[in-house]
Amino acid sequence: MKFPCLVAALFLSVGLRAAVPVPSQLFPDDSIALLTVPDWTAARASLGAAPLGRLWADPSMKSFRETFEAGFRKQFLATLEKDIGLKPEDYLPLLQGQVSVAVLKGTRVPADETSEPTFQLVIDARSKSEELKARLAEVRAKLTAAKYSLRVEKVRGVEFFTLTVERPASEASDSPSGDDPADKEDADVGDAESARPAPVEITFGQVDSALVIATATAGLDRLVARLTGGVMPTLSESPDFQVAEAACGFRESVAYGYVQAASLIDTLQSGDDSTESGEGGFGVPSQQILSAAGLDGLRSISASARQSESGLLVRFFAAVPESRRNGLFKLLRPEVKDASPPPFVPTDAAEFQRIRLNGQQLWTGVEALLQQVSPQLSTFLLMSVNALGKDRDPSFDFRKMFFGNLGDDLVTYGKPARGKTLAELQRPPSITLVGAVNANEMMAAIRSLASLLPGGPGDLTEREVNGKKILTVKLPGGADQPERSIEVASSGGYVAFATDAVILEQFLRSAEGTGRSLKDLPGLVDAAQQVGGMGTGVFGFQNQRESAAGLWEALRTGGGLDKLIPSVGSKQVEDASSWLNFNVLPPFDQISKYLGINVSSGSWETQGFLIRSFTPVPK
Repeated sequence: MKFPCLVAALFLSVGLRAAVPVPSQLFPDDSIALLTVPDWTAARASLGAAPLGRLWADPSMKSFRETFEAGFRKQFLATLEKDIGLKPEDYLPLLQGQVSVAVLKGTRVPADETSEPTFQLVIDARSKSEELKARLAEVRAKLTAAKYSLRVEKVRGVEFFTLTVERPASEASDSPSGDDPADKEDADVGDAESARPAPVEITFGQVDSALVIATATAGLDRLVARLTGGVMPTLSESPDFQVAEAACGFRESVAYGYVQAASLIDTLQSGDDSTESGEGGFGVPSQQILSAAGLDGLRSISASARQSESGLLVRFFAAVPESRRNGLFKLLRPEVKDASPPPFVPTDAAEFQRIRLNGQQLWTGVEALLQQVSPQLSTFLLMSVNALGKDRDPSFDFRKMFFGNLGDDLVTYGKPARGKTLAELQRPPSITLVGAVNANEMMAAIRSLASLLPGGPGDLTEREVNGKKILTVKLPGGADQPERSIEVASSGGYVAFATDAVILEQFLRSAEGTGRSLKDLPGLVDAAQQVGGMGTGVFGFQNQRESAAGLWEALRTGGGLDKLIPSVGSKQVEDASSWLNFNVLPPFDQISKYLGINVSSGSWETQGFLIRSFTPVPK
C-alpha cells in the first residue's frame, strides 16, 4: 500500500512544480506594475462569444478584417519575417495559459535618466511545452544564422539566452558649425560616442511550460524560483495589491492591470529639486505640488474586465485610504445622492452624466489649495475674480453671485449629431446644467463677463423663448475652425450651457411634461444594478448604437484618418490606409445588433474611489 501512495505523491509533486503560479503569486512583492490575462484560452473564448467579438467575426466584416490583418502583418511584422525568417502566427498557438507582463524597479534610479526598469514577460504554453522547446531552438538557430550575438547563462540551473542588439546612433545634428577643422573633427568624434546609446539586451528561456522574456537578467532568479516551486515574497502578500484585488475582483477577471502608484510618486518626489529641474508651474517645487494635490496619498491604480452571459463589467480603482485623502482627493468627493436621469433628459439622449458635487465647497477648497501651493498665484487669481464686473458696477461681487450660488448637481447630456459630415459628427449637440441656489444671480454674473470677450459686449446677445431669456455668447474660432457660440439660460434650478440652440430650447420646454424620459428607457434600471445603482452620486449612460451610427457611415462612405484626425501626417495616413480600409465596412444596419447601451457609476469606498462600467449584451 505504501508504494502506490509514494508513486502518487511523486506524480503530484511533479505536477505542482510544473504548474505556473497565478500572476499574483508569480512576481515579487515590490513589482511596480502588472498587466495580465490569467487564462488566455478562456479569455479568447470569452471575447469570441462577446458582442464585439461576434462583430469582428461577422461575415459582413470579412473584407475589412482580412485587409486589416494583412496590412498589420506587413506594417509591423514583415521585418521580423524578412530579416530573421520568423512567422509570428506560427507561435500564437503557444499562448494557452496566462500571459503576464510585470515591471520591476530594476536598476531605475531617479537621478539617472539612462537607468531603466526591468520588464518581464511570462507566457504559459501548458500542454504545448515540447512545441515551445522546439520553437525556441528554431529561434536560436535563425538568430545565429542572421549573425545576431547570443550570450548563454544559467539562472538557478535553467539555461537562458541573451540577445544583444546595437541601437543606431542618434541622427540629431547638433554638432558645432565652426570653421576650424580640428574642432569639428574632435566634436564629431565626441558626438558619435555620446550619441550612441547602450545596446538593447533581451533575455529569453523556458522554465517547464513557461516562456520567459526579460529586458535584464537582474531579478530573473526570483522569477525562476517561483516557476520551479521556490518560496519568495510575492505580489499576493503586498497590502496595496490585496486592496486592489478586492476592489477590482482580479480573481474572476479575464484581464486585469495593477500599478503601484506609491513607488512612482516616491520616484517623482525623490528627484532633483534644483531651481531648474525641481520647479513646476509658477516656480513652485514639483514635490510641493504633488503633496498639496494629495497625490502622495495615492497607493495604487488598477483595472479589471469580466465578461459574463449578461455583459461586460469593467472596474477602475484608485486606492486612496480615507486617512490619506488630501488635496484633490478631498475636494472631489461626490455626495451619496440620487444621480439618476432627471425627468427633462429625453429618452433619445446619446450620452448622459450626472455628478452630485457641492460646488461651493469645491470652490472654497480650490482657493485653499492654491493658497497652500502658491500664495502669490492665489492672490493673483482672487484679485482677477473679484475685479470681474466692477468696470460697470463697483459694488458687483462676481465671486459671491457665481461661485456663491453653485449647487450640488452637475448634469450633462447630448444627442446624436444631426449632420453626416465628420466635422458635424465631432460636434454633436450637448448641454451642461449647473445646479444653482439662485439661478438669476448666476445669470447676472455671466452677463458681466461680456467685457472680457474679444468683441466686447457685441459678442453677447439676448433673446427670449417661451418667457425664458437666452444669452448667446460668441467664441472665437481657431485657425481652421469656424466661430462657435454657447447658449446660456436658466430654468428649474439650473443654469444651462448648450452648444446648440435647439437642444437648449427643448430643455426649456421640458417643464411642459411632454415626451419620455431617459429614466424610462427599457433595460436601464437593470443595467444600473450591475454598477451599484444610481444613488452613489455619480452615474453615466451611453447609447453606443446611436453614438456610433453616424461616424461608422461617414467613415464607410468616404471619411478617413486624414479627416477624422486632421493632425495626422500624409505619410502616416498612407501607411495606415493600407490596413484600415473603411470603404469596405458593411452598412451600419448590418452590425448595429452588436451594440447596445453602457452605464457607469463612481463611488468613494473605504480604501479609494471605484468606477464601474457595465455593457449589457444587446437585446
